Amino acid sequence: MRTGFKQTNSALTVTTPFGADVLLLDSFQGVEAISQPFRFSLAMRSSDTGLDPALIVGASVTVKLALPAGPARFFNGIVSRFMHAGGDRSFSSYSAELVPSLWLLTLSRDRAIYQNKTAADIIKAVLGEFGVTFDAQLTGTYGSREYCVQYDETALEFISRLMEEEGIFYFFTFTDGGHTMVLGDSSAAHIDCVDGAALRYFPDPGGRRMMDTVNQLEYESRLVAQKFEYSDYNYLTPSTALLTESAGATGKGKQFEFPGKHAVLADGTQRAKVRSEASQVDGAVCRGTSYCYPLSAGRKFTLSGHSRTALNTTLVLRAVTHTASNAQYSNSFEAFAATVPFRPPRLSPLPRVSGSQTALVVGPSGEEIWTDTHGRIKVQFHWDRIGVKDENSSCWVRVSQSWAGLGWGSLFLPRIGQEVVVSYVDGDPDRPIVTGCVYNAENTTPVTLPGMQTQSTIKSRASKQGTAGNEMRMEDKKDSEEFYFHAQKDMKIEIENDLSTKLVKGSETHTLEKGDRTVDVQTGKEVHKVKGTRELTITGNETHTNKADFSQAVTGNYELKVTGNLVIDVTGSITIKSGTTFAAEAGTSLTSKAGTALTNEAGTSLTNKAGLDLTNQAGTGLKNKAGTTLDNEGAMVTNKASAMQTVDGGGMLTLKGGLVKIN
Repeated sequence: MRTGFKQTNSALTVTTPFGADVLLLDSFQGVEAISQPFRFSLAMRSSDTGLDPALIVGASVTVKLALPAGPARFFNGIVSRFMHAGGDRSFSSYSAELVPSLWLLTLSRDRAIYQNKTAADIIKAVLGEFGVTFDAQLTGTYGSREYCVQYDETALEFISRLMEEEGIFYFFTFTDGGHTMVLGDSSAAHIDCVDGAALRYFPDPGGRRMMDTVNQLEYESRLVAQKFEYSDYNYLTPSTALLTESAGATGKGKQFEFPGKHAVLADGTQRAKVRSEASQVDGAVCRGTSYCYPLSAGRKFTLSGHSRTALNTTLVLRAVTHTASNAQYSNSFEAFAATVPFRPPRLSPLPRVSGSQTALVVGPSGEEIWTDTHGRIKVQFHWDRIGVKDENSSCWVRVSQSWAGLGWGSLFLPRIGQEVVVSYVDGDPDRPIVTGCVYNAENTTPVTLPGMQTQSTIKSRASKQGTAGNEMRMEDKKDSEEFYFHAQKDMKIEIENDLSTKLVKGSETHTLEKGDRTVDVQTGKEVHKVKGTRELTITGNETHTNKADFSQAVTGNYELKVTGNLVIDVTGSITIKSGTTFAAEAGTSLTSKAGTALTNEAGTSLTNKAGLDLTNQAGTGLKNKAGTTLDNEGAMVTNKASAMQTVDGGGMLTLKGGLVKIN
């Protein structure tokens, strides 16, 4: 390795991990632009043919540009590529590519969830996670995002998408040994690059390289989209219109976007304004060349001396391409008027979820069901490595139901531990919605399959810590069809009008194992019709209370058997009428008693007969009357009155006995 080569008096020098003067910088070229990572190419040589790439790839390298016309300018970055490109007998050629530490975010692709944070907070968190030095010069107010997902995006794609949505831009500043990412959202972030001095427009420098001049400038005016309409739908305020628009000063056409990803109208208006301002930036562009090496993307300068008066104004550098060697330096640039607020163009693709995913229903420890007033639940996705399967694993996620109306519809809430199917509204990972539940090897089916494959069921589980629940099951096995209801505790049926139940054939059985049964017909009537026989067996007491009339009609025979006593207590009259015969028979005694009068009357014959004694007794009068014949017959018949008794025969009276005593 040859030694003795120094960079001390060179216009271009490079500082690398290999040490001073190991690498000599021959040329430097690259581009820096607002809202883009810079990229600089370095052409170098070294007398060492065996430099180890592992020492420099990923390391910080600084380029110093020192020209006699002014102070040194530094460019710093990390080495993303380092190549050995041959050489001659004296030197080996090397090349390297410098990028910002922000570029490291392109190497990481992930899925991550951020909740209840502003876009600015998320951007800062990601930059901090990757160790990016940044200076946030943000003046705007950003709404909190309930749920924001990085979905199969690199970290740079993710934060770039957020910055494009919110109108946040960035550029870089450099020092000897470092660089800083500047975040901005207003013109206040653009500072002068030449200490406030104006750059003269001087198109014919006569071969001189004048640092304070712009030697070429072209102006381009473009037709751009002028009006932007944004709309969205917020299910928490479903009747609120969220259509809004913003229009630029120039341009044509209108661009409509749905969903605008805004929950309130003000956020949508700001989104539309950002898109309109981004379009206006492209409406007027200046391109030029100069030898002014302090020019840097994101900074501004004032132009003077141009014949087109409108161009003698303050311009913000959108992009600068630097070309330098030890012999000379030049640049080309693109700029826009400082009066136009810069907004980054929307270049980052919006992530879209194709199809559905499954997730686990989660909630606080000790709970079995976790929901809110809208029937939403919390889930944790299988890809989520950060969540701990609690109520903070996701936002509140709506659950699709088979029917949903104003206070009516169906409602089934997935419970903690269940696996659910999650889809996404418009494919947006920020808008999940549960569309169903699925079984797995731990949460198995309520019936054994495939053995019971003809059964369809809805079976719940009592909560908390229940082991059984309610069930509605249908058995569709031919010739064994069954509709089964099971209430784990109470069952209530409420019908506003008619209830009709038709049992075509077979039996109907009601079994009440323990408890009471009440049938309460509050208004109307109750009718039972039985074409066959009816049997009622009651092991305890039975009480019938009729508050109005009671009628019972029997077409055939009526038989009443009482093993104990039979008491009929009537406040009014009792009439027992028989079309043929009427027999009142007692095994021991039969007593007919009336408080005033007792009349036994027969159209033909009336017989009162007792095996031993027959007593007819009245407190006042007792009358036995027959139209033809009245027989009182017995081994001994006694008719007795305490005061008077009259035996009268209208035609003939016969008293007959083995011995007749009248006294």
